[in-house]
Amino acid sequence: MTHLAHFATERALAFVVPIPSLDTAVAILSVAEALQTDLAQGFQIDALRLRFEMERAFGGSDAEGAWDWKLAYEAGEVALVLFLRKFGRALLARSGSPAALLPILAKVAGLLPTHTRRSEEMERFQQFSTPLPMGLAALVAAQITAHDLVLEPSAGTGLLANLADKAKKLGIPVMKFEKGA
Repeated sequence: MTHLAHFATERALAFVVPIPSLDTAVAILSVAEALQTDLAQGFQIDALRLRFEMERAFGGSDAEGAWDWKLAYEAGEVALVLFLRKFGRALLARSGSPAALLPILAKVAGLLPTHTRRSEEMERFQQFSTPLPMGLAALVAAQITAHDLVLEPSAGTGLLANLADKAKKLGIPVMKFEKGA
């Protein structure tokens, strides 16, 4: 039976996808809030800075299994969303057009580390985040008007929905659907 036990264990764990707990969400938000402050000041956020905030929020290191780099990158993306929620309308008003806003958002997004550490899960499910400048380009290409309802069917950070909302000076109805919601 020993030769079957290994197969059974491997088979049982093959489709297990951990569901982040409320504690995980709180920790990610804590990291994102700290990083958003850096983004607002134009500070480059390197892997060391990101690791420091993740270890502070999760109470341990990635080597100890307290968090992984997928969560760290998500925290960076949430920091971008927080940045957009806080400064998006003002940046758009000051820049005058989405085209003029593009290099500004590219510069802000460039302050975060690139997603160089990818897990097997990220590769297997082909999980790729929408880069901020590409999200803005998609928004412009869609030619969204104030009368449109924007649906973002991903289970991501809501970056596209936030961009759509900020593109309209008065805001537009935006709904983000997530699995299980």
